[in-house]
Amino acid sequence: MDCLRIHLVRKKKIDGMRIDEFVENCDESKIYLLDMDPYFGKEMNFKVYRELSGIYNIWIDAAPRNVEDVMDILVSDADFAVITGVYFRDPLEELLEITENVAMRSIFKKYVDEFINAGGKIVILPRNMIKQVEAESRYVIGTREVCLWKG
Repeated sequence: MDCLRIHLVRKKKIDGMRIDEFVENCDESKIYLLDMDPYFGKEMNFKVYRELSGIYNIWIDAAPRNVEDVMDILVSDADFAVITGVYFRDPLEELLEITENVAMRSIFKKYVDEFINAGGKIVILPRNMIKQVEAESRYVIGTREVCLWKG
C-alpha cells in the first residue's frame, strides 16, 4: 500500500526531535505532519513546514479553520493541506475553486459527503467508514500511518 507515516509536530519539534535531527533519522520521501499545536489553539509551525518542504513531499494536518489557513499551508510548500469538517468553517466550494491540493480527514460521514459534493477528491477515514464513502482517493488512517485504500 501507498502509505505516509504520521509524524507529530509540537513546539517546533517533530516526533520530539529538532528539525535537523529528524531529517537525519527520517529516510522517507513522503510524510504526513500532524501539527498538534493548532488543535490546542496555538500557532501553526510554519518554520518546520518550510524547512522540511525541500526534503520531503508533505501532507500537513494543522486544523486549518479557513481558506487563508489552507493557502498559508500550501504556500509553505506542502503538497496537500488536510482539513477536518469540525474545524474548517469556510464554504468548501470556495476552497476547492482555489485548489485541489486538499484532503478531508473526518470521522463524520456528514462532513465527508459535503466535501465530496463540493468537488473534493481525497478523503482520510477510519477503517470502519471506508466502504461507506465513494471518493476518487480514499485513505485509511491508523495510529501511525495514512494508507491509500485499494479495496
